[in-house]
Amino acid sequence: MKQGFSRRLMVCGSLVIFGFCMLGVKLFIIQIRDRDHLVAYAERQLRQTLVVRARRGDVVDARDRPLAVSINAPSLFANARVVADPGKTSLALKEILGGSAEDYFEKLNGRQRYVWLKRKINPDQQRKIEKLGIDGLGFVTESRRFYPKRELASSLVGFVGVDDAGMYGVEQSYQEHMGGREGRIRIQRDAKGRSVHPESRVLVPARPGADVRLTIDEVLQYIVEKELGAQVRRVGARRAIGVMVEPDSGRILALASVPGFNSNTYELYGASLWKEPAIQEFYEPGSTFKIVTAAAYLDAGESLSKKYFAENGTYKFGGGRYTLRDHKGYGWLTAEEVIAKSSNIGAFKMASDIGEHQLYFMAHRFGFGRKTRISFPGEARGVLRSPEKWSKTSLAAVAIGQEVGVTPLQMVMAVAAVANDGLMPRPVLHDAIERDGKKTLPAQTPELRRVLSRPVAKRLGALMRKVVAEGTGRKAEIPGYSAAGKTGTAQKALPGRRGYSRSKFIMSFVGFAPYENPRFALIVIFDEGKAPGGAWGGTVAAPVWRRIAWQALRYMRVPPQGARVLQVADSRPRVRVGADPENGDRTIGEKILNAAREVRRYLHGDRAQAASWDATR
Repeated sequence: MKQGFSRRLMVCGSLVIFGFCMLGVKLFIIQIRDRDHLVAYAERQLRQTLVVRARRGDVVDARDRPLAVSINAPSLFANARVVADPGKTSLALKEILGGSAEDYFEKLNGRQRYVWLKRKINPDQQRKIEKLGIDGLGFVTESRRFYPKRELASSLVGFVGVDDAGMYGVEQSYQEHMGGREGRIRIQRDAKGRSVHPESRVLVPARPGADVRLTIDEVLQYIVEKELGAQVRRVGARRAIGVMVEPDSGRILALASVPGFNSNTYELYGASLWKEPAIQEFYEPGSTFKIVTAAAYLDAGESLSKKYFAENGTYKFGGGRYTLRDHKGYGWLTAEEVIAKSSNIGAFKMASDIGEHQLYFMAHRFGFGRKTRISFPGEARGVLRSPEKWSKTSLAAVAIGQEVGVTPLQMVMAVAAVANDGLMPRPVLHDAIERDGKKTLPAQTPELRRVLSRPVAKRLGALMRKVVAEGTGRKAEIPGYSAAGKTGTAQKALPGRRGYSRSKFIMSFVGFAPYENPRFALIVIFDEGKAPGGAWGGTVAAPVWRRIAWQALRYMRVPPQGARVLQVADSRPRVRVGADPENGDRTIGEKILNAAREVRRYLHGDRAQAASWDATR
């Protein structure tokens, strides 16, 4: 009996000891061997790191008027396990949000605890959904890009995707600066994964994006787009392009493409409208390229008084196999008249005198066939082949603006160089990039390179002035001001085959104003269209150029020729609105009255009346 009891005691004791040994081993594994792994696993269960998206920087014009801003927008999500009737809910969401009821039902009929239904909806849609009172639907506040000017400068500004990443235009070009830096915070969760307490310590603070101030002026942009749009509707053009720059600095004041699109709803428009054709596409310029031919001619030392026979409008060359025509029959013309009257035959003969290498060298010097290095994605180089690749007709074609491809920006920068005494600036698109009022990237300093000598640029500018005063560009003359420029009418190449259309044209005018002290260079281009006076650059593009230029000069406060500029200055200190005249101060109304008296005295010379006024003051 005793032996049996002792045996059972020993077995029980052994089992207890074995159990404690196994417990010790398990504790060793948990506390020592797998400690780091288990601690990390517990951290993942208890805490979660969330990404905090930074606020995207704004896009503003040169005077800080907003073109693109970020606003708060609700995004709709659902806990599919809680939604009681997915079918009925899907139909209700379709009525409010649009889209497909089948898509909503597929998301709501699953078992996911967190599924996006639609991101970045408007507040009115949020209110309607909240009134439904459906359990399982919730909202998260996100940042949404908003374009307050809608279609204005749309192809230039571009747009962002759902995740606030720039996709086109300035939004894409300056993504590195405007995107900011994401932040990270850590939250605590309960056993069901619900947030219970956000920790006070932020792991990585979010850094907001920088604001980009463009060189674009909203008012000038509006003027250009308004006039281009009106002419597009008037002549039935496919589209129109306009670019305005400062000749001395290269700052782009307006860059327009019509028709545009509403950047807030970009997905409703064709992708072809998203591009900025003034930078990303090229065209055959036609007679506006004769500016380059004339520049090469003058640079070679040729005289503008030299005469050429224009063959009365039809000229056969190359053994009679090729024919060159003018829009009008001319006889003998001086080189100056060739450009003023835009004679193709005369331009070819001028180019023949200087040779293909001189013409190519001048075009290359102006920057054709190369990027301008503007801060914009997808810039086109254009087309400029070296003389070794020219055919027997290439000299004639290039001299009149065919067999070359230029972007509207390249063309207007060439004219800006003429207006700036032969110095071509690099085009500038932003004035500054700022964060919290401090510049993170200062304005681009003007980069100038000489493409023409000063005397040649002056003579070429005078020649362009004659085009407007006496030649094909007379409809571009600005009332009260003087302008210089060149018309262009280019036949469109036939798609998929050789040759040019006889009924479809690209009509343009490029120039600068005022002639004596240029404030801007401007190009306007119309793709196709018909007009009562004929579809020419001088009849379609030049009048629009004049209307834009006149409004721009008035907006810039450039006085007309012969105007008498008066400056009324008051040397006395500023006066408060509620000033007391008895204490020696004057009200604002009195200051205005005194200023009016000074102006009248200056204009009419009424010294006696002025003396009586002075006596009463």
